[in-house]
Formats: sequence, structure tokens, C-alpha cells
Amino acid sequence: MWRNMLIGMFAALLAGCAAVQPPVPPPPQVQGKPPTVLDTYAAGIIRPGENWLIFLRAEDPDGDMKSIAAVLWQAGVGYYPTQNNMLRAEDARQFSGYLAMMTPTGFDLNWDQFELTLIVRDSQGNRSQPVKLPLTFDMGAAPQEIPEKWQEAAERRIAMLMFNIVSSSFYNSRGRGWMWR
Repeated sequence: MWRNMLIGMFAALLAGCAAVQPPVPPPPQVQGKPPTVLDTYAAGIIRPGENWLIFLRAEDPDGDMKSIAAVLWQAGVGYYPTQNNMLRAEDARQFSGYLAMMTPTGFDLNWDQFELTLIVRDSQGNRSQPVKLPLTFDMGAAPQEIPEKWQEAAERRIAMLMFNIVSSSFYNSRGRGWMWR
């Protein structure tokens, strides 16, 4: 008897929840042309503790670029919260520069793999195609070298990315750190 009552209450609860869900509005109608990422460059392997330099060139024929969304994914951990980086007014039509991402020190990052996705957005809701850049760490990696074609862009920082990166070994050992297993 109790079992049938519980099943009935659970079914009623689920039915009530479905009725309360607000309708999902359709996506906004996009106008104008989307921004275009013309070129990117970032070292694929860096030393832990180094600022990772991500070079980016983009343009928008409508001249209304407003932000860069940065999403970091880590194998075995998942996605970090998206960071939205507002562009300066003078960058609305085109820009060339770099984003710098702070990284933690520690050799335990050597086993982790990351992927940074960048999307440039404009004021009309248009988005560029996503750009995906891989990142791994190696204590023996050479310092990042900036290729000749990015020397001018290296003088113009667009944004600082501040993800709170933690080695996957932290999660794999239930938060005790890999040495305490």
C-alpha cells in the first residue's frame, strides 16, 4: 500500500514539475555578418608557471565585435567556467594581439591535457567559428618563442585569462594530492 502511494506521489510530482517548466524561447534572429578569426598561434607545450601566450587576429565587416569568450577544457576534469573578455571600442572592426593565461607551477601538471576554445562575438549576437588550441605542460619545455609574424601582436595584450587550474591528480586522489595515495 505504501509503495503504491509513494509511486503515485512521485508520478504526481514529476507531472507537476513538467507543467511548471517555462517554454524555451527560440534563439534570437541574428543580423549582420559574424566576426572572422583570421589567424591564431599558441605554443602547444609550455612549462608550468609560465604565462601561456595566445595570439589572435580577427575582423568583422560590420565593425561591431565586442567580446572574446574563452572556454578551457581539461581531460579527466571537464570544463572550467567560461570567461568573457570585452574588447576595446577601437578593436570593433579588427584587432591583432594576444591573450595571456596564467598557469600554476608544479610538475604534477605534466600528465594533464587541456584545450582552449576561443569564440569572438559581436553586438548583434553573431559568433565566429570556434578556434581550438591544445595545451600540455612539460617541466623541460623550452621558453615560448614568438614567431616573427606575431612580433607586432606581442606588443598588444587583449586580455588576461585567469582559470583556476588544478592538476587532475588532485581529483583522482579525492583531493589529497597525488603523493598521499
